[in-house]
Amino acid sequence: MQLMRLADVAATDRDRVYSYSRSRALLGSVTLLITAVATAVYSWANHVWLGYYLSAVILLSFFIFRKMVSARFRPSNWLVRLTDHGLFVKFRSYLNYHFPDQDFTVVFIAHSNIRSARFILQKQEVPDRDDGDPPSTTIKTRKLVELELASETKELVDALTGERARALDGKNLGKISSRFHHLPVRLAAPDRLQIEWNVVPKAQTFLDALSRHTLIRPTEEAKKDFVNLEGLSGAEQESRLLELAESGDKIGAITMARQLYAYDLTTARNFVEGLAGKQAEGKHSRENGNRRKHS
Repeated sequence: MQLMRLADVAATDRDRVYSYSRSRALLGSVTLLITAVATAVYSWANHVWLGYYLSAVILLSFFIFRKMVSARFRPSNWLVRLTDHGLFVKFRSYLNYHFPDQDFTVVFIAHSNIRSARFILQKQEVPDRDDGDPPSTTIKTRKLVELELASETKELVDALTGERARALDGKNLGKISSRFHHLPVRLAAPDRLQIEWNVVPKAQTFLDALSRHTLIRPTEEAKKDFVNLEGLSGAEQESRLLELAESGDKIGAITMARQLYAYDLTTARNFVEGLAGKQAEGKHSRENGNRRKHS
């Protein structure tokens, strides 16, 4: 297993590349733009002033969505590169391409270091983004590819912890003014690397290609509850909230923090953002402690 910078990845024409769909992003942005124009025209023809407000909201969504579209046309718009010798897995989100390029953001895993792989269809019960009483929930589906690893993952743990802090904890941004709470790769256990598969080609195509190099286990359907956390310990609650934020639902994590601890909005947001920084600080504290023991 080897960590590297994105610029150091030796890409070739033989690589099988799995990246975020450009055509889907274009289709979504064009749909938003057409809807905004149609709403404005309808409002003008029928003197429905509320339609102008809706059109403005849609245009604002289009303005935000265009950043995602432009990111998908950058060379960094890939998640996995499958080669004859192993996998390059990019754990920095393609949306955060503006983060410092000197960071380690890619891990190379040799085929010999992958014991097995499988597809996981995970159903998540998450809080709705409202303040209803009682609070309502919804079910989200995540598609994951899980790799069972045979090699030491300590360096990867440290790199993922640092990337999590940059994406979730505003204090770690430095001069960077924007960030996306998108973390496509995580270690579910020291030997279990999970990759969120929102790329094309689909996961089964990837696993079919990988089957020549490692064992492919049967598909697993799993459920995970991010709502009923009251019976968990404090550490388990924090872990579950951090995982929810990592999956891209930072607002849901903030909502749950407010319900669990009776926080106001600002305190809950700071708490969730601080979870990533707390884990990073804990890592550095353990490293300093180990240095003192060996000095």
